[in-house]
Amino acid sequence: MDKKNTVIGLLLLMAAFTLMVFQNQTRTPVEPPERPALTDQVNEAPRTPGTPPATPRPLPGAVSPDLEVQVEEQLISLENGYFRVEFTNLGGAIKRVFLKEHALTKGSQERYVLNDPGHLPALGLVDFPGADSTTGYRLVSQSATEVVFAATVGDFLQVERRYSIKLDVGRRDPSAYLIQHSSTFRNLTGQALLLQEFGVHLGTAIPTGRQMIGMEHLNFNYYDGKRFRHLAPRKFQGGGFLSWIGMASGEPRTFIKETVPLEWASIKNQFFANILTPEQPPIGFIAYPVDLPEEEEGRSPLKGMSGNVRFDLRGVSAHETQEVSGSFYAGPKEFRRLEAMGNEQDRVMQFGWPIIAFISKLLLSMMIGIEGWVMNFGLAIILVTVIIKTILWPLTAKAARSSKAMAKIQEPMKALREKFKDDPKKMQMETMKLFRENKVNPVGGCLPMLVQIPIFFALFRMIMSASELRFSEFLWVGDLSAPDTIAHVFGLPINILPIFMGISMYYQMRMMPMAMDSTQQKIFRLMPFIFFIFCYNFSSGLVLYWTVQNLLTITQQYLTNRKNDDTTPPSALTADGSPPPASPYIKKGKGKSAKAKAAKDKNK
Repeated sequence: MDKKNTVIGLLLLMAAFTLMVFQNQTRTPVEPPERPALTDQVNEAPRTPGTPPATPRPLPGAVSPDLEVQVEEQLISLENGYFRVEFTNLGGAIKRVFLKEHALTKGSQERYVLNDPGHLPALGLVDFPGADSTTGYRLVSQSATEVVFAATVGDFLQVERRYSIKLDVGRRDPSAYLIQHSSTFRNLTGQALLLQEFGVHLGTAIPTGRQMIGMEHLNFNYYDGKRFRHLAPRKFQGGGFLSWIGMASGEPRTFIKETVPLEWASIKNQFFANILTPEQPPIGFIAYPVDLPEEEEGRSPLKGMSGNVRFDLRGVSAHETQEVSGSFYAGPKEFRRLEAMGNEQDRVMQFGWPIIAFISKLLLSMMIGIEGWVMNFGLAIILVTVIIKTILWPLTAKAARSSKAMAKIQEPMKALREKFKDDPKKMQMETMKLFRENKVNPVGGCLPMLVQIPIFFALFRMIMSASELRFSEFLWVGDLSAPDTIAHVFGLPINILPIFMGISMYYQMRMMPMAMDSTQQKIFRLMPFIFFIFCYNFSSGLVLYWTVQNLLTITQQYLTNRKNDDTTPPSALTADGSPPPASPYIKKGKGKSAKAKAAKDKNK
């Protein structure tokens, strides 16, 4: 029966492994060139209730309210050593952002582009008739660091849009990817004007690939001064378990609109983010998913995330102005850069719970510091693993000794269970007495694992979102932020590091003393296979950490098992209730009992 159950368990594990691998395909970058632009026919942008639908943007021209003629789209660029910002006169906003230090794909000369494909221009005005993204603005001025657009709504309101960047910035300076922005609304009449609620668009974030693990970081998120919250595409799908039990609506939603104070808001994917930090307090936001053009026939379409921050200027006095301004970060999710921006903007890294986030930040800072010395993130991960193991060595050494001692008292414990099988309370008391007499901590072997769990999750969160590891190489690994797939067999990716991890974990389990019955031992022996399946499609950086951790643990267990043990044999009742016969403990490798050694010392 045991063999049958084992075979069934292995077959189920193999089925789960195959299903997991095929559901989590290796990342295929979503390439923007040659894509048709998104229009409102694809996914209509949300609008303020009571206002008419926005007219789909006519490309390549638009109607200018100043000239009342059809104008062609003009593209104007500002750039420094890190990015090139491409502005469009259609909406007077940001069409695309080219990141000079980040390739679109591994080894490609083509750069990664933000807001491409873009549902609307980033920082474009939304629900502002006559000056929104359907409007052709005129170029007022341009320099190496600044560009200014303007448009007139009728003969009563002028809208001026100003953008500026810095040229000479340091490598870790957040200003390298920062765009300063202001929109000025000037009343041209002699009476007050009432402006309706409108939005400033954040752009469109698209997935970096089809790997399901990274999809969690594709979302709209915001910080209100106390709470950080993120809205992923699945939030708009409806259905699910909560709706099934009546705790949530089962209907899908086209958008989520909330009235809430905001310190900043962002749209982001796994490695890149757009962050708007307004100087004037917004009144809320609207977030919504958008359909992306299909990459190839037969594959399900991907979802992007978009949204806008809402403002309500209310009135503009006669011949007076109102202004909306702020900073707009468009670049990689690099922890040190985002941390330097202040105001908790490093939370876009989405490290998770406070304790996990704290460990993630600590480990990432260590890794970046070490990488600056060894010039390779793979070596940095190995050295960080060695540092962690060194810090935890006393704890894990104690756990190893506890496991070894626990294995020695299995026979006395078996005798106790047999003797007091009809008196559980007495058996528990005698078992605890046996633990005390032999200085055994029954939970001592679990402590290192409990400590490792938050470290493992912290590394998982950190490696999954840190753009520093994107396309980082190590040995045969081409990208430490993705699985180390070297080939495909019948569509199944072949990843090498998880195989090494599983083998090392299995060998580690074989070395550990087993203080449990045969059924528990079989379950324990299956743990390497379970972890192998669980981690098969994880980022290779995380699997590298776990593999090195296993190798170090094997080394420590080997040293512990070789160490001479001077402890006396455990004592307990035998099955018939009598004390066990005196049996001196023989030291490994010495060939002399403790009693013989004591007699020799007495004769001396």
